[in-house]
Amino acid sequence: MSRRLKRTNLFSKDVSSLLYAYGDVPQPLQSTVHCLDEVVAQYLVDICASAVHTSQVAQRPKVRLEDFRFALRKDPVKLGRAEELIATNKVITEAKKQFNEADNSALKRFGDGSGADGSNPVEHDADAEGDEEEDAEDQDSADETRSSPTKKSAAPRPKTKQKPKAKKQKV
Repeated sequence: MSRRLKRTNLFSKDVSSLLYAYGDVPQPLQSTVHCLDEVVAQYLVDICASAVHTSQVAQRPKVRLEDFRFALRKDPVKLGRAEELIATNKVITEAKKQFNEADNSALKRFGDGSGADGSNPVEHDADAEGDEEEDAEDQDSADETRSSPTKKSAAPRPKTKQKPKAKKQKV
């Protein structure tokens, strides 16, 4: 099934890196890289042609993953590696899907401006601001009681300005 391909150099960088990883010089000869690039490209073309032939025999218009498995069935090492890559791809796809769903649900929940209780977190009334200030004062006093008298902080905390509470008018 071999056909002569024109030189494409699709895998030149990868082949060069693999040659160096297996003990060749850092910059291998271009003729060596071109030769191995041609062998790799021809092998991939042959596997794809075999998968296409299998799908045509099964009278399917499209090539399926099982056609590639059938083409690699005689080489258990390559078939095992292909199965491993397929399983890893499924795990990655599922993880991305779950991540995107979680991300989309968070965007939907906070995208409309509503908080967890359904209220708009930007809008506050005067009573709520007063409660927050009292909570901040309680927190400051709790921090002061927790700190030991022997340890002094490096820099004193600046006091925050308190907003005057809005007085409600009686109607």
